[in-house]
Amino acid sequence: MAVVDQDHMQAIPTITKSSASLAAIIERVCGRISPLWDLANYVAVNPFLGFANQPLVTTARIIRDGLGAQLLPELAFYQEQWRAGAFGMDQLRQAARRSNQSAEFLESILDGRATMPTRPAIDILSYAERRDLQQGSDWHTCAVRHVTHWCALYSGQGLARWKMPADGLYSGWRAAAQIDRTLEIEGLAGWRGWAADLPASAEEAIATMLAQLGIPVAACEPYLYRLLAGVYGWASFLRRLSWQQGHQQPGPLLDLLAMQICVDVGIELLSPAATAALRPAPAVEDEQIRAIFQEALEDGYLDRLHTQLLPPSLPAAERAALQALFCIDVRSEVFRRHLEAQASQIQTFGFAGFFGVALNWQNNSGSSARCPVLLTPAATVRSQAQRRPALAQAILKELQMAPCAAFSFVETAGLTYGLRLVRDTLNWRSSAANDDLYAPFTLEPDGTQGLTVAERCKLAANILKNSSLTQPLGRLVLLCGHASKSENNAHVAGLDCGACGGHGGAINARVAAAILNDPAVRDQLGATSRQIPADTWFLAGLHDTSADQVALLDTEQVPSSHQADLLQLRQWLAQAGAQTRTERAAALGVQSPAQQLLDRLRQRATDWSEVRPEWALARNASFIAARRARTRGVDLQGRSFLHEYDWTNDPDGSILSMILSAPMVVASWINLQYFASTVDPHMFGCGTKTLHNRIGALGVVLGNGGDLRTGLPLQSIQDANGRWYHQPLRLQVIVEAPLAQIEAVLAHQPAVKALVENGWVRLLALAPTNTTLLRWEVGQGWSAA
Repeated sequence: MAVVDQDHMQAIPTITKSSASLAAIIERVCGRISPLWDLANYVAVNPFLGFANQPLVTTARIIRDGLGAQLLPELAFYQEQWRAGAFGMDQLRQAARRSNQSAEFLESILDGRATMPTRPAIDILSYAERRDLQQGSDWHTCAVRHVTHWCALYSGQGLARWKMPADGLYSGWRAAAQIDRTLEIEGLAGWRGWAADLPASAEEAIATMLAQLGIPVAACEPYLYRLLAGVYGWASFLRRLSWQQGHQQPGPLLDLLAMQICVDVGIELLSPAATAALRPAPAVEDEQIRAIFQEALEDGYLDRLHTQLLPPSLPAAERAALQALFCIDVRSEVFRRHLEAQASQIQTFGFAGFFGVALNWQNNSGSSARCPVLLTPAATVRSQAQRRPALAQAILKELQMAPCAAFSFVETAGLTYGLRLVRDTLNWRSSAANDDLYAPFTLEPDGTQGLTVAERCKLAANILKNSSLTQPLGRLVLLCGHASKSENNAHVAGLDCGACGGHGGAINARVAAAILNDPAVRDQLGATSRQIPADTWFLAGLHDTSADQVALLDTEQVPSSHQADLLQLRQWLAQAGAQTRTERAAALGVQSPAQQLLDRLRQRATDWSEVRPEWALARNASFIAARRARTRGVDLQGRSFLHEYDWTNDPDGSILSMILSAPMVVASWINLQYFASTVDPHMFGCGTKTLHNRIGALGVVLGNGGDLRTGLPLQSIQDANGRWYHQPLRLQVIVEAPLAQIEAVLAHQPAVKALVENGWVRLLALAPTNTTLLRWEVGQGWSAA
């Protein structure tokens, strides 16, 4: 359990101040931390992103020993799933064969007749944690509280209104540490004098602390990684800047690491001496065996899904009356299914919800990137609505953005905010316009914004190509983004569209429709294979996922020739919405008559005491890139990301490459965030919403301080009885395409291949001519699923 083996220290190489290897060690440690976005732009992130090039089981061991966290569920979960019939002996045999294990032995473990294999834990501890185990003290909590207090006062990204000095987090902390008596009051005698002698730079501070303790080189990396365990949320937030810049440099995360090691070493040197020996590390369940059970569980889901996939069929001969393009979000699957059931002339398609238009959207609230975080906005579009917030509202907003406002805001606002709470309680609300939905905008370039005709043509051609919209296009083509509504929800952006950077998809849909309706664009596309029929009209819409209601946007621009089509569309959408609400009401525990469900769900979305306005993407389990005919009419239970893909229209494989390297990767981020938040909500989750306090616009803490929380709230993954609602399954990626086409993508997309080869997603090929599924086995290639 100890970081340093004191008896053999002199015989082992240690870090010195001039050690060239230290920079590489720090870079590797910081590279393990995934980025975290602020609340306004909150998006799902794969918490194991820094381990993408390592096998899942290896990562599980590193995370358990280094962070004390779990990557895979423990045996009790698999036993419960086994008893419930989520997987059976057939699936267990498949998983056992792939791992060269005995299926009968694995069965005996699940049945409780044999003991679960274990391995010795290698607990890497900070010096504060060592003292706590020896003395029954609480130095680790004290250190975390001290460091995170300074993190809450600092933001180098302009997200907090009040900032520390611009020379950096470590420098500001070091200056304050020389006069701050907090740690001395806690029992660190002489802290301020000791802090006065700390090196001026973060790099030198880390080197000096390691050299002063004589920590062996081999122990430096796990020790430094352990130091970030207690401040994992702030580490993730500070990691974002360098991650967005596309390099492995630690950036401001270096300052946090320096603060942590200085406080930890201060506790080791200045606190009372240890009085007891450390307890031996416990044995932990073998991750390799748990990984086999995980495979069997996922095989159970996959086998059921496989039986639902339909054989290929000929495309419809008649022209569609409506073609509707929805985001691949799993919530769209349910609505699409019910919309298609209204008429055979309706076709729906799945496409990333920013509709291929990577925007920097500027409005009264500022600017925001409306595209996946993997991309950079390619164009700026500005709202032409000129509205200014009222002075009182602006003051309240400024108070809310103060770093410590979470603990005093309501008291400061006093009666003014009390009246607002009364209004919210009684559900008295004004109908303020949503800038994304209604604000006018122009696509004309003026030097700082807009798009040239050539740029619009390129975007239009890419939308038509990558979305796999079938020809001829329908008279109406609906581009339907999505957004959610909920009150008093710090993570409401996480319920919005991840493809739009944690925002609603309305403005992307409106801009895409405007581009595709542009006469100049149509004239230029007319000479290509992407010609748009003269009687096709593109219409933007927004799917409110909290009430499953679709609002049609910019309908005043619809020509008179399409008014009857518009009326029919409204009727279809209303019927599909009603059927969708009925389907999902049971999972929400809503027991209202069908005709009252819309009002009930709207009320839940505006109730500031409602902790679970919708289930969002919970229970997501698969990503299917195929023609819609393979799943049309199939009840996929809102668990599948559906991306339209027709391999016959992709001779060079460019569309498939785009799908697997962008939408599939984003879906895997979502999947693994839900997975990790469920398996280990303490380290990778966000705790209960009832204890959330905002740190300005940055994030939330639990209660009155501590680490910034990452991941999802408990209410997003657990039901009201505390049972897991989300089932932790890795993403089952099913691609309808010839094997050679899929293999070509893997050969040219090393990041995608790493996800597959290291077990972060499971890749399957759906035969274009039948329903045969082949699985990509790690290190072996294709085999029967």
